[in-house]
Amino acid sequence: MSATAIFSGVAFEFPNGRKIFSDLNLSFDRKVYALVGPNGVGKTTLARLLTGDLQPTQGRIRNHGRVAVVAQRLVAPDISVEEFIESRRIQWESLSERLTENIEYSRLCSQLSGGEWMRVRIAAELVADPDFLVLDEPTNDLDRDGRAAVETLIREFRGGILLIAHDREILRLADEILELSNQGLAQFGFGWERYRQERSAERTRLGQQLESAKQLRTRLDEERRKALARQDKRSRKGAAEAARGGMPRILAGGLKRKAEVTYGAIDVTTSERAERAVSEAYEAYSRLKIDPQMYADLPTVRVDNQRLILQAEDFNLRYGANSWLYSENLTFTWRGPVRAVIRGANGSGKSSLLKAALGDLMNAETRGRLNFGKIKCLYVDQRCAQLDDERDVFANVREKSTLSESEIRSGLAKFLFPADSVFLKAKDLSGGERLRATLACAYLSGAVPELLILDEPTNNLDLVNIEFLEGLLQAYTGALILISHDESFVEAVNVERELNLSAGVATSAAT
Repeated sequence: MSATAIFSGVAFEFPNGRKIFSDLNLSFDRKVYALVGPNGVGKTTLARLLTGDLQPTQGRIRNHGRVAVVAQRLVAPDISVEEFIESRRIQWESLSERLTENIEYSRLCSQLSGGEWMRVRIAAELVADPDFLVLDEPTNDLDRDGRAAVETLIREFRGGILLIAHDREILRLADEILELSNQGLAQFGFGWERYRQERSAERTRLGQQLESAKQLRTRLDEERRKALARQDKRSRKGAAEAARGGMPRILAGGLKRKAEVTYGAIDVTTSERAERAVSEAYEAYSRLKIDPQMYADLPTVRVDNQRLILQAEDFNLRYGANSWLYSENLTFTWRGPVRAVIRGANGSGKSSLLKAALGDLMNAETRGRLNFGKIKCLYVDQRCAQLDDERDVFANVREKSTLSESEIRSGLAKFLFPADSVFLKAKDLSGGERLRATLACAYLSGAVPELLILDEPTNNLDLVNIEFLEGLLQAYTGALILISHDESFVEAVNVERELNLSAGVATSAAT
């Protein structure tokens, strides 16, 4: 099996001096590789080196065949789907048709939902028949049918695939795992489930070594304290005898010098052993692959059980001459600290409903009524549009916060923006970093939201922070409205109500 891409001694360093990796030797063949790691660690950078969009600062990359990429984010042009397909000079095949099922070719790409636009782009690259395909978060925004189509693509594609993903379902299709961490790149010649098991075992083993080293340090410190206390007691006894005149002056002086030597020996010997223990503890700790994790927590907020959150009475909407968006008018009422999920296929109007509730009708025609409660709300859309892309993270927060500079920077560290990373411009942030920055803007502003509205919040989060967000929302006491195709996430945050836009009715979710 010939390699389709070979990395030989590759290093890459940004102009600001940040080094992603060095002396990287790696080959890709016709397998499915999953590249995993924390947000911002350099996964997309490695992919861009593979595709030739970036050049290594050292070493060489050789590609044998055509490498295609479906990027995580790409602005949809104001042309029809048909024009986009024609511009690529490609023909549809059966698999591509499944990826673009129910997408009208006359629609503008810019009017497609995020999931529909992703499906069109995947199909466009697929039918061009590349030798190697890079998929950067391909299941972001996709509904269940779209995810199933991507899974079929991965299974049936004859070339190699580099899959950059945090989707726990899609990762199970990988033949090999590449892990990019603060320790560099590690390659595992097996799939996701075994990788998770071995990684967990490694962390447990190194964690036990670290804990043992800490316990040894504590024990040595206690032994030192006791030894010094015993020597101090003997010294006080000798001094008392000398003061009573029961000891010759020359002998008393000798005992004093001996005590000083003994003190020094106790201090040096135990200090050296303690320092060795500390060094071993830090060495063990440094061997751990540290996954950065948000450690912010949400303040407690109380929402009265009868407080109106969202209510629809025979509500529907449409754009221009198009049909009404929902097959049946929507009628439902949510009150109090409700935890609800809005479900439906891509293009079914999930995000449109939320935007309409928030007053952003985008020139849509409506019928019926949609009432949004008078409540402090944080709405985080898929692109985190609240951020000013031309400002850095600190400036985005400072604009909305009354906190001091030191308080803002301390707060930003909890959202994984330590030190000078607060000065990264929003437009240069990864998708996961944008979500963290948006949450930081809200929670450092001092206005605690009583309602969280999150549109596909796990799309751009790494695995460890998906799990953290799950725990964060489990503890959140306000009202919560989600749009998410991540069933594991929806189940974890204890959703109790659902609105299924495919059926056009609100129902209670199974518990």
